[in-house]
Amino acid sequence: MRLPRFNLADENGEMLDSSLLEGMRRIVCLIPDLGEDSVRELCEFDGIYQKLMVRNIVMLMVIDAEPSELRTVMDDNGLRLKLLSDTDHVLSRECGAEGRTTYMVSKEGDIVAEWKDVSVDGHASAVYDRVKLLFK
Repeated sequence: MRLPRFNLADENGEMLDSSLLEGMRRIVCLIPDLGEDSVRELCEFDGIYQKLMVRNIVMLMVIDAEPSELRTVMDDNGLRLKLLSDTDHVLSRECGAEGRTTYMVSKEGDIVAEWKDVSVDGHASAVYDRVKLLFK
């Protein structure tokens, strides 16, 4: 299965077209809101951000929130991740995802690992463990 193409606004209101990511490995997390659990999840993934960057893996957090809300959460928590707004649930609908879902995507755009309806605690570490196995 391939990750569907998308064009979503980031935390600055600038559009990111997924075609710009072709040829890059990526982790894409679909997050339903900006509640306490979601912010904790963002912070946990921010904790592995540099480890992913060293491996040339792009980290994208797709959230049901407006760009201005995303910017506030980034600034308040010192996040370095790329946050994308999906208030219309376009990407999650195209992926058939419900709740918290994470995809690991190859350079070719194929989904090589998937976590559905994930629990927040320890999820970032589990994703990084899989990264070490699949993306050496």
